[in-house]
Amino acid sequence: MSVSQTNILQDPDLGGANQPLLIIDQLYKRFPIKGLLFSKEKKYVHAVNGVSFELKKGETLGVVGESGCGKSTLAKLISGLLKNDSGDLIFDGQGVNEMRGISLKNLRKNLQMVFQDSYSSLNPRLTIEEAIAFGPTMHGMKKEDARELAIQLLGRVGLDANHFGNRYPSELSGGQRQRVNIARALAFNPKMLILDESVAALDKSVQAQILNLLIELKKESQLTFLFISHDLQVVNYISDRLIVMYLGQIVEYGPSQKIFEQPRHPYTKALFSSVPEYKKKNGVEKIILSGDPPNPIDLPSGCKFKERCPHAKDICAVEPKLNLVEPYQDYWVACHLAHAQKTLD
Repeated sequence: MSVSQTNILQDPDLGGANQPLLIIDQLYKRFPIKGLLFSKEKKYVHAVNGVSFELKKGETLGVVGESGCGKSTLAKLISGLLKNDSGDLIFDGQGVNEMRGISLKNLRKNLQMVFQDSYSSLNPRLTIEEAIAFGPTMHGMKKEDARELAIQLLGRVGLDANHFGNRYPSELSGGQRQRVNIARALAFNPKMLILDESVAALDKSVQAQILNLLIELKKESQLTFLFISHDLQVVNYISDRLIVMYLGQIVEYGPSQKIFEQPRHPYTKALFSSVPEYKKKNGVEKIILSGDPPNPIDLPSGCKFKERCPHAKDICAVEPKLNLVEPYQDYWVACHLAHAQKTLD
C-alpha cells in the first residue's frame, strides 16, 4: 500500500491531534519549455512527479536529494509560490487549491518560508526593525504594536533590538541576517516554517547557532518545519523524519534515524556514501554511480534510477511504488528489491 492509499484523506474523523498539519497526495508540477525551433511538439520539464507524504504537527521533516531533484519546486508548491498541475495539498485540514480571499491570506500567515540568500530576502532600504514590522503592519496591526513585536522577536532570535534594530541588512553578517529572516517569519505566529537551504551559505559555527535556535523555537512554540538541504549531516541533526528525492519522486521516506542507520534504496546508499563521517561510522566505501541522471524532459519508463543502479533487474522495467518496509509502519521505499537487503548490499 502506497502513501497515497492511506485513508487520512477520506476519513473525516481523523481530525484534531491525529490530523497531520500537511498532507500531500500525488502532487505533480511540470514546466513548459519555450523557444524550441521547428518543433510543433510541446516539451515539459517534469519537476515534481506524484509526490505524496504527510507532515505531523510539531515535527521536522527533512528533504534531501541531488540538485534538480525537485526539492525547491516542492517547497514553492507548498508555500503557494507555484501552483501545482494536479494532486491534493491540504494544510491544517483545508484544501489549498480551493483557498480564496481570507482563507488564502490566513494560509500565507500560517505557512512562512525562509530562503537561502539572507541578503536578497530583505529590503535593503528598511531597517531591521522596519523589516520585521512591515508584514504585520500590512495585515492590519498598528505601527506601534508592530514595532513592539519586532523588538520582542529580535530578542527571541538572540539579537539586541537596541543594537540591531536601526541597522540595515548590509551592516549585518550572514548569520545575523538569517536570524532576522527567521524573526520576520515568526512575526505572523505561523504554524509551519519551510526552510529552503536556509543555512547553506553560512559557515559551520554559524550553521550550528541557527540550527540550535530553530530547535529552541520548535520546543517553545510547537512549530512544524519542512527542512530542505543538500547537507546530509545538517538534515540528520535537525530532522525527525526524512524524504529522499530523485528526479521529482520520493524514493525513501521514514524516520531519519532509521534511514541514516540502514538506508534501503540504492540511490540513498550512494548519496550517503559521499559523506565522510557516514563512511567512517558505517565502514563503507564511496559508491560511484555510472552515467548521469535521466533527462527530466524525457523521463524513462519504469524505475527512474534503473540506468544508474548497480542492482537493476528485469522487474525494474516496471515503475516501483512506495511500499512499507517490514516490520515498520512508518518507513516507505520505492524499490522492487528493497525487501531483499542482501541483494542491495
